[in-house]
Order: sequence, then C-alpha cells, then structure tokens
Amino acid sequence: MQVLNNGFVRLVEHMGGDQAVIRNARRCYRSESKSENADRQLLRHLLKGGHKTPFEAMVFTFDVKTPLFVARQWFRHRMGSYNEESLRYCVALRDYYIPEDLEGDLRQAWIRQNEAAFDFYEELVNGPHKMVKEQARSILPIGIYTSFFWTVNGSSLMNFLYLRSDKHAQYEIRLYAQAILELVKEAAPICFDEFEREVLKNGG
Repeated sequence: MQVLNNGFVRLVEHMGGDQAVIRNARRCYRSESKSENADRQLLRHLLKGGHKTPFEAMVFTFDVKTPLFVARQWFRHRMGSYNEESLRYCVALRDYYIPEDLEGDLRQAWIRQNEAAFDFYEELVNGPHKMVKEQARSILPIGIYTSFFWTVNGSSLMNFLYLRSDKHAQYEIRLYAQAILELVKEAAPICFDEFEREVLKNGG
C-alpha cells in the first residue's frame, strides 16, 4: 500500500488471527466458542479492560519504506523486531520525501536541496577521495527513504496504532498507521474491527 510520495507498507506474512486470539482468551475462562457474536463480545470485553495478552497470539511482519525521520519515531516502539537496510553497506538511493502540499518555488527549492545533498554524497562515495559509505551518509538529509522489516505481535501493534493514529501524532506516521490498520483488518477482521470501534473511536 503506497504511503506518501514514494513510501509503502506491505504485510509480508502473519501467524495466527482471530481464532488464535479467541482460543487463547477462552483458555482463561475454560470456555468454548459458541458463536461469532459471543466471540466479539469477549474481545470487546478484553479491549475495554485493557487485557491484551491474548492478542499476542497474532504476529505480523511488515515491509516498510518510509522517510528516515518517520522510521526513527517508529523505532521508539521497542516491542517488536526491526531489520533495516544499512547505509554502511549499501549505497543510498536518490529517493527522498516531498511533502504533498509543497508547490511552486518552494517545491523546487526543496528538490534542489535534496539533489545537492545526493550530488555531494555520490561525489564522496565515487570520487577520487573514496570516502567510506558509513561516513559519507552523514551528509544526507533525514528525509531520505529507508526500508525495514518489522515483526510485531498483535498486542504491541495495537499499542502502536493507538499512539500513532492519535491526532497529536505527526501527520506522516499517522498515514502509515492508517494503512497498517487497513492491512491487518483483512488478516484478523474481528479483532481489529473491535479494536477500531472500542479503542480508536472511543479514545482508548
């Protein structure tokens, strides 16, 4: 799913889903699933009470491409596993964030600044002095795109979505949170429909 001018988020794979969460939740009560409506009631009860342990039965891996400054906000969520493309070993791609509301001279100035930074970077990496990539990358702006895999369980993902969907979160990361919610609603529709209704729309 495309996000921003050149970013994206994709659900690579997932383990578990609605039935895994319901199974784990019902172990607490030594009960069996009787109907989808009863299962929804149970999940609603758990979400309202903040009892999220059963949601750890779901695990998701996402492929993310995002501006560096968004990734650094993202990585503050420590309950997950990250594997990021390294600019120590890879040459940076000439790929950077351009805000959608930039127009005219301001947009052109934005592009010139980024292009100049990449010109200098490539001169450092490929020129006669051959600076190592791990040093040369320090000249690049924080709006360049980076990519990483993120593996996270359902409970931690809900915490991320709650915080990063909030109106006080930065606009760019809110767009990623919205895209992720749409992806996981396809993988676990009961859990994330109830999460959206009970937590996001009711403010937690």
